[in-house]
Amino acid sequence: MATSLWETGPRVGDTSPEYLKWRALMDKLPPLDRIRRNLLPSPGEKPPVYHYGFPFTRKYALNYARRHHLTVPLAVKDRDKMGGRPVLDFADLDDALLESDRAVRMFAATMCISLMIDDLSRKCDFPFDMARPFSDAWDGMVSLWSNYDVERKLHWCEEPSEFKKIIEILTAAMNETDDHKSLKAQWWFDWDNESGPEQP
Repeated sequence: MATSLWETGPRVGDTSPEYLKWRALMDKLPPLDRIRRNLLPSPGEKPPVYHYGFPFTRKYALNYARRHHLTVPLAVKDRDKMGGRPVLDFADLDDALLESDRAVRMFAATMCISLMIDDLSRKCDFPFDMARPFSDAWDGMVSLWSNYDVERKLHWCEEPSEFKKIIEILTAAMNETDDHKSLKAQWWFDWDNESGPEQP
């Protein structure tokens, strides 16, 4: 796919001070295999938000929706652009239409992520959330929980075998193509933290 909307990654050759500042911050806040105790909230303490899960790119979410024939009902006013169909199967959404119509691109960019996360929630029987990791290599992540709701959501996994099954399903789902390596669940600093990352 040619459109840059779907391309994610470090901006090679960008030496602007602003970008270099963000790169330095990202290097200071890499993903964690285990969350530190000081990052768990406690009375009088409000640590930054971290999410635990698998990161993904927008392009991967779109192609996941295509591979799995995920569908979305279309409003009457939007049907003409989609060949008059009342329901869009993402497998029928071709690159030419994405390239030529910005509104369709933005619609697809939003919906494919929601559809993928909903599909994975059904397959795992677990309420995943969408989060955005603090990285320029990824556009979003399938979040099992944050450091603020981990205890509550762990109740959905009453047995270790249930958690293992969820991780196995997500590991396979996030690595269906050779060019997308989201190999394990990790704790990621959330891009939308209210206070922002600590300055270097």
